[in-house]
Amino acid sequence: MPANFNVTPDTPAPIPSPGLGLRWLACWLLLTLLGWYGVTLMPLARTLAGETGPPLTGEPPSAFILFGLNAGLALLGALTWGRAEGDRGWTARAAPWIMRAARLSLAYVLFIYGWQKVFLLQMPRPENTDLLTRFGEMNHMGLLWRTVGASPVFQFVGGALEVLSAFLLLHRRTALAGALLAVPVMSFVLLLNLSFNVFVKLGAANLLLLAVAILWPHLPNLWRAVRNEPTRPLPAPPGLPGSRPLRALARVAVLGYVLAAPLQNNLTFVQRWSPRPVPHDLAGVYRVTADSRPAPDIANDCRWRTLALNAHRTSLAPLYRTEWMNCPHDPATGAGRYEVNGQTLTLTPAGGSPQRLRWARQGAQLTLTGQDSGTPFTVTLEPAPARDTRLLNDHWRLFVTPAANE
Repeated sequence: MPANFNVTPDTPAPIPSPGLGLRWLACWLLLTLLGWYGVTLMPLARTLAGETGPPLTGEPPSAFILFGLNAGLALLGALTWGRAEGDRGWTARAAPWIMRAARLSLAYVLFIYGWQKVFLLQMPRPENTDLLTRFGEMNHMGLLWRTVGASPVFQFVGGALEVLSAFLLLHRRTALAGALLAVPVMSFVLLLNLSFNVFVKLGAANLLLLAVAILWPHLPNLWRAVRNEPTRPLPAPPGLPGSRPLRALARVAVLGYVLAAPLQNNLTFVQRWSPRPVPHDLAGVYRVTADSRPAPDIANDCRWRTLALNAHRTSLAPLYRTEWMNCPHDPATGAGRYEVNGQTLTLTPAGGSPQRLRWARQGAQLTLTGQDSGTPFTVTLEPAPARDTRLLNDHWRLFVTPAANE
């Protein structure tokens, strides 16, 4: 009588023979651990891209060449590994450890960016100077950052989803749920980075790749579930070697690092870069109501129209922004950093010389006195009318700044 080889629903599915893809993933993770996208290959990538001088910020062509060089180097390592392995079964024995490394690596990075969003650190709320920045003066990334910063709920929910998927990835039994959540989350992040030209597109693509790799062994069962067929349990990977106390200590050390290091990173960020209130009450958005300087012809009137002083500062001086009347310059705004020392307001434009003004306040009215090209002048300002949009508990205000120079 012939043997019955039917597989029951409770029988573990046969282990698929690990191949080139798993070995490539292991080599890619190793390269990432040794240096993000292979820092040692940067000179070669810059040479191939024809870049000279100081390294460019953002994602220059050399960054994409570097991505390809690392992918090719990982492929070369995977092919060498496969040729040396033969039928020794190294890849099958290493497969559980490779997937553990992929899960922990993805969870670590998701914790970093997720906590930043949960604590509303990655995209800070728009300041007074942002409210005076014209739409056409913003690049795509600046527009995205201000939009997300204006909506704490959107930023918090996005960060909470990243943190939740990271927690789920820490344990093998919940890794499937973590990968199922991480794939759409990272796909959306990558879409935003591509659409708004954010300079971490390659980093987001790398995280999405890890999420897909973690999800890959579960795809047959997911397909069976979609077709309403019985799923087959995957074989449990071998546990950690050594005695039980040593295994527990190793788990606590690894998971503690994955959990604590991103939190420490964010605490350091808060201490160093979180905005702090300025120690004076001059911050706000002002419109000019009087200017002692004679008015030139209307087409070339470069006197101030609006002045915005930020209410918070980082480790650097707070920002200011001025808006001019009918100035022929493009754009018709100026920006820089300011300091208040007693009755002196110092405006330092980007790439320009400091301008020191004496300030005095009478009620809500602010008077600034200084010199313009050696000619004394006095400017009177009043708080710009604000229209409260009642959005998210007064988190975002639109300032109306009509031209009122005299």
